Amino acid sequence: MVQVQGMTGNIQFDTYGRRTNYTIDVYEMTATKPRKVGHWNEYERFVSVPDQQPTNDSSSVENKTIVVTTILENPYVMKKKNYEQLDGNDKYEGYCVDLASEIAKHVGIKYKLSIVEDGKYGARDPETKIWNGMVGELVYGVSIHPFC
Repeated sequence: MVQVQGMTGNIQFDTYGRRTNYTIDVYEMTATKPRKVGHWNEYERFVSVPDQQPTNDSSSVENKTIVVTTILENPYVMKKKNYEQLDGNDKYEGYCVDLASEIAKHVGIKYKLSIVEDGKYGARDPETKIWNGMVGELVYGVSIHPFC
């Protein structure tokens, strides 16, 4: 079992490598620092927090594309049979792909699926203390949002 406290909250996997016990904090990236705008979990879905400080910041997520890190794993994220002829998110299909699309529509954001090169959820090497997989991308700032 792996558990780490990431920027977006608890990241925990069971012995089968599946995500468990999570509430993901949702942040808006501003010019000065990230600002929490709500959270997401399997029970309540997206819950926004009241805006304590109104902002006119032009760097809100409205005009940004959020990078969403994931791995290829049936039936969650799979390459379509004709993926070579497609671009961007259209290359992929599956439960998490459909879920990401619906969340993006509901919240009003643009996103780009990014497949982790090593194909792993992530584990910490006991000798080097370096993380790999999706967790590594989050810890080392390669990506912002883990998914599925």
